[in-house]
Amino acid sequence: MTFRHRLQAGLITLLLLCYAAPAAFAQTNAQAPGNASTAASPQTSAPASPEAAREALIQLLQDPKGRSALIDLLKQEGTTSPANGVMPEVTVETNSTPAEKQDSSAAATTPDEDGTATDREPFAVWLGAKTRLIADDLSDNLNLIGRSLNGVVLLATGEVQIRWDRAQSAALEVAVVLITALLVFYAGQHVLKFALKKYVSRAGYGGWIKRTVLLLLVTLADGLTVVIGWGAGYAAAIAVFKDSQNAGFLLQSLALNAFVLTGLAKVILRTVFAPNRAPLRILPFSDETAGIWSRHLGFVTSLLGYGLMLGVPVANLTISFVLGNAVRVLVVLAATLYLMITVHRQHERVAKGIRTYSERMSSDILQQTLRALAGFWHLIAYLYVLVVLGIWLSRPFDAVTIIVQATGLSLLTVFGGFMLSFAMTRAIVGGIRVPANVRESLPALESRLNTFVPYLLKLFRFLVFVGTLLILADIWGAIGLFEWVNSTTGREILDRYSSALLVVLVSFVVWLAVMSWIDLRLRSHSGYVVTARVRTLFQLFRNAFTVVMIVMGALLCLSEVGVDIGPLIAGAGVVGLAISFGAQTLVKDIITGAFIQIENAINEGDVVTVGGITGAVEHLTVRSVRLRDVDGTTHIVPFSAVDTVSNFMRDFSYHVALIGVSYDTDIRKAKAAMEEAFERLRNTEAGKDIIADLEMHGVTSFGDSAVNIRARIKTLPGSQWGIGRAYNEHIKDVFDEQGIEIPFPQVTYHSANPAIVEELEKTTSRDKDEPNDRPAKDSPNENDADADAGEADSDDAPR
Repeated sequence: MTFRHRLQAGLITLLLLCYAAPAAFAQTNAQAPGNASTAASPQTSAPASPEAAREALIQLLQDPKGRSALIDLLKQEGTTSPANGVMPEVTVETNSTPAEKQDSSAAATTPDEDGTATDREPFAVWLGAKTRLIADDLSDNLNLIGRSLNGVVLLATGEVQIRWDRAQSAALEVAVVLITALLVFYAGQHVLKFALKKYVSRAGYGGWIKRTVLLLLVTLADGLTVVIGWGAGYAAAIAVFKDSQNAGFLLQSLALNAFVLTGLAKVILRTVFAPNRAPLRILPFSDETAGIWSRHLGFVTSLLGYGLMLGVPVANLTISFVLGNAVRVLVVLAATLYLMITVHRQHERVAKGIRTYSERMSSDILQQTLRALAGFWHLIAYLYVLVVLGIWLSRPFDAVTIIVQATGLSLLTVFGGFMLSFAMTRAIVGGIRVPANVRESLPALESRLNTFVPYLLKLFRFLVFVGTLLILADIWGAIGLFEWVNSTTGREILDRYSSALLVVLVSFVVWLAVMSWIDLRLRSHSGYVVTARVRTLFQLFRNAFTVVMIVMGALLCLSEVGVDIGPLIAGAGVVGLAISFGAQTLVKDIITGAFIQIENAINEGDVVTVGGITGAVEHLTVRSVRLRDVDGTTHIVPFSAVDTVSNFMRDFSYHVALIGVSYDTDIRKAKAAMEEAFERLRNTEAGKDIIADLEMHGVTSFGDSAVNIRARIKTLPGSQWGIGRAYNEHIKDVFDEQGIEIPFPQVTYHSANPAIVEELEKTTSRDKDEPNDRPAKDSPNENDADADAGEADSDDAPR
């Protein structure tokens, strides 16, 4: 029997009890003969007495096999009997539950046994159907409340009579049992309080393990007082009412059941809140808050426990099933209203307590989570209370089981989701830490993990959040998640996307393993030195492998989710062909770069000349090389522009010294001085880079002002420039010590007639030696001026 069938059977049984039981009582009630018209049918009226009918009906409902047989009989009656005054209430559409409507509406889109769907509705149609279903659900619940409260109206109008003799007898029987049980229970609580006072006060000085163990012991002792009270009540029932076969013993059993179940539920509340045991309180509640919530929730527990497990059966057995149904609805509505008012009044107090507690958290993640929870915790409480109300109204017989099971599973689901999210958030914020020995062997592993793993963890955290919401919705019956998972469509979709996720994880693990292997190969250790060629080739392999893994992983993921990758591969081939024709230079770059790497012409760190540019190789790809010259300028040279590669860093290098000396210098002395400078250089720190003796080539050319002598020093690759600078310094020092002149450009002027120059010099010196007896006539201007002055004097003189 499926869940839908069980739900339909329960609702039909409830309606039968609500409408057929008053008719059975009315047949023996002479003061209300009109009530016989409410009988369901001649077949449903019991020929025996009402007491026997009640006992038989109760026993039938308590027996699962009998209840199933009754359900099958009611189904047959509903399909074969004509409708009368009562049967339409059982078979009309208004009596169908929202779950039935949901199942019937979803039947059109449920896959068949072979996995093919009969009808796939669009999302808009599905959303409209769901909205209508919710509205119908609300309307049905309101109608159900109205019909359930009809018993109060019947009692007020006198259509349903209270059997006072039976009510007084039931009250006496219940009172004897409950009073005895409660007295013994409170006596046990008083003794327990004084017995555990010393141990509870010491719990605050111990660790959390000690507190937890002591809390469990106190909880067991608290529950033991409930059991002792139940035993005392049972003994009182046996002693006072010796006949255990009468109907009164049923009420006593119901009273004891209500007492023990309510008491155990309140024991759980006292364990959680510990109102009078602050040192044992595990949750961060203040004494005032713990007392308030323990008192309010304890009242609601007592109201629901005694009201539903005792009040409703008493009303059913002493008055009418209609009134019992009304009592059930009134109790549930009263508890719901009380809880809603309590949540509203304690909203700010609880929010303030959560914020205060969040300040003591060392983790920023927990602080933000608790602050967010403080803002909307009351909304969650309202929703929970309303959902519980809906379950009480729609599933009255197994509501307690459903609520307890759903609440426990919800708490476990939320706790598990929160712990997973918290762990992943800490890993995202704090990063992944690898052991010290692994970090030493693979220094790039931790940074590589912290680059990619946080994104995967964020994806998983989102999936955990969505999965938690879906599981909660399935627990409370909003959706059929696990039914969909077990269906053909659900399994197919989950298999596809889980396979795609597995491909992503495997691709990442393979890529990470290859990158770690490359890091190990590029790590120098004793007996193994990484060459520049190996480093360059592995860098190129790392880039190529990364591209291959991304492309292959993406294609495999698309293939797993159902995308046909054949057209994608064919399209990629066509696009690649078109690009190859339009980007011939790029193809040339790649081909030339590949051959350059195969021939080991360039490696990272080399000093090369390519494309007319000389510099150190900083980065090398399959398409281009990046150089940095001596001025610090960066040059990116594509391999298509390279026709010659000059590498200064292969095996060894030479510093060629071309030294010029003056023409009057002794050549042998100059060569000896150069040898002396080389020996001084070899004895310095730079000598470790010299791998051979000085090669003296001798005089290579005669310049305009110097005789050029050439020598060569063999060095390690890359050291030739430093060796050359140091050698030049020593050459200068030795030449200065030995007086060897290093010529520099000079200009000498020679006269064409030396005799004339000498005669002029003699005349000039003779003129300087003669006395100056008369004014020298230095210039024509001066003679003219003297003549003019003489004429002026002669004219002015008197005659």
